[in-house]
Amino acid sequence: MTIGKKVQELRQKKQLTLRQLSKLSGCSLGFLSQVERDLVSPTVSSLKKIADALEVSIMHFFDQPTRHQKVVVRKDERNKLVNPKSKVTYELLRPQFSDTELEALYMYLEPGAYSGKEQHSHNGEEFVIVLKGELEITVGDEVFHLKEGDSAIYKSNLPHSWKNPTNSTTEVIWVNHPPTF
Repeated sequence: MTIGKKVQELRQKKQLTLRQLSKLSGCSLGFLSQVERDLVSPTVSSLKKIADALEVSIMHFFDQPTRHQKVVVRKDERNKLVNPKSKVTYELLRPQFSDTELEALYMYLEPGAYSGKEQHSHNGEEFVIVLKGELEITVGDEVFHLKEGDSAIYKSNLPHSWKNPTNSTTEVIWVNHPPTF
């Protein structure tokens, strides 16, 4: 089943109208309609807003294998989420359907990649370390330029965003609490 159909099915199961979901998620009514009809693919940021509004994990919209307890994730076994439109590749560094309260992502940020046009906020905390390249993070009104080896940590209920301001791919490890995916 497609992401759009899963959004529609869950919205209907929760007896919400598109207008209500729009209000809860902050996404436009037209955009949500296009998502449900698979006319557009939501960015990870938009899908997170929809997931939060529907009170599910973002992973609800992806096919999930049987849940099992796994401790080690080998490099060649990482689950990848690729969104060509956002220029970001996510590799889950923890078992995908783990009960852990932490989420670690290895992220490849292509030149010009960014988290979205607007800052976003949600409950929790975030930590990021730049492994290769550079990253610009905005938290509230402050802009921070991180270079290789630099790290940042902040409460994610503060409005925040990020972007790769360079002409080369940036690689980071991003840790979220609670998990986003």
